[in-house]
Amino acid sequence: MSELTVEQHQLLFEYDQLLNTISDALEYLEKNIKKEAPPEVQQVFQDVLLALDKASTSHEQMVALFNEDIKLITLIGDFHDVVKLLQQWFELETNEEKRQLLVEKVVPAYESWRSQMQAYVKPYIVH
Repeated sequence: MSELTVEQHQLLFEYDQLLNTISDALEYLEKNIKKEAPPEVQQVFQDVLLALDKASTSHEQMVALFNEDIKLITLIGDFHDVVKLLQQWFELETNEEKRQLLVEKVVPAYESWRSQMQAYVKPYIVH
């Protein structure tokens, strides 16, 4: 790949930051979703959904930027697997079930994926 433009570098930098923000939000949900969860929990969950959507939009730009690199496409497929896990949230009735979903499935899958994706992106944003 040739040298990145300022805009491409900024896209990747902001994407990297977005992944960290999603991680922080999932950690907040893990710690705060209880039987009597504070009202902020629902807002943070909504924010996670918006952030995942933004990440997905960035993936489209990244596929074009990296000329449909197979490693990137595989990582994006893994991202969709994490999103599918999170969709189970809507099938669960209690906050304890939702917390368990986060702790046992979503967060471990997301963190594993995030470390791989950030390892892919880092060489392009570190000077």
